[in-house]
Amino acid sequence: MANTNDVIVIDLEKFPHIEQWGEKLGGNLGLEYFYLEDRFFDYIPQHIKYLRFSAKDALFGTKYWGEIRFKKSDYGVNEEGTTLKDKVEVDTTIVKEHTIPFMKAVIRLATQEIFERRYVALRSKYSTLEDATWDDQFAEATAYLEDNTVTVKLIDRLAELRGLTLADFAAKVVEKHNEWKDSVYDLAVSEQSVSTKLKACSNMAEVNVFLEDYFGVAMSNQQCLEYNRCIVDDETGNIERKEPFVYGIRF
Repeated sequence: MANTNDVIVIDLEKFPHIEQWGEKLGGNLGLEYFYLEDRFFDYIPQHIKYLRFSAKDALFGTKYWGEIRFKKSDYGVNEEGTTLKDKVEVDTTIVKEHTIPFMKAVIRLATQEIFERRYVALRSKYSTLEDATWDDQFAEATAYLEDNTVTVKLIDRLAELRGLTLADFAAKVVEKHNEWKDSVYDLAVSEQSVSTKLKACSNMAEVNVFLEDYFGVAMSNQQCLEYNRCIVDDETGNIERKEPFVYGIRF
């Protein structure tokens, strides 16, 4: 009997319990899909990001992921245990209404997870206490540079520890603050740029191009030829890339 529970899409490393609670459907881009009973969704901590799909959307999303052909191979097993292969029609309406929205949502979550890790890595350059006092340091530094008669209890002590004048230390705090903000802004703009490109994809071929250009996931040979990224070797008949293919994240 087919599983009719909703499907969760999640980074399993962040909440491994899902593997014990659910039934795996598939996965892509470092995210896993599991059928999950309603009651288990209530146990997931609020800070954990995930997607929730109907069984139908997730099944069609998984089955036709990246599919641009009008026919695809379908495999089954007969009563004797022999693997059977057949060509089945691909319903383009299903792809448009279920698969493409599923893919774009999964890709969007994968993108968010990547930038979240980059943000965490950026913050990890600073100790917990330094991070906790950073706003106070910046506020005191800004105030002191505007009026050097104000009382600054924190940066006064830090400047002394580092052998700097209060004015020099305050200027350095402001400089580091601006560098930090620039780095965060760069991350935010980069994420929005990638998301905007994804949002603009209106059909499966465009989504596949996005996956190749941004995630290093190779499109099919058929599409590669159609997009003039591959050629057919005259001697061997093999389909080859015009340029060496680079796997992995490209943004």
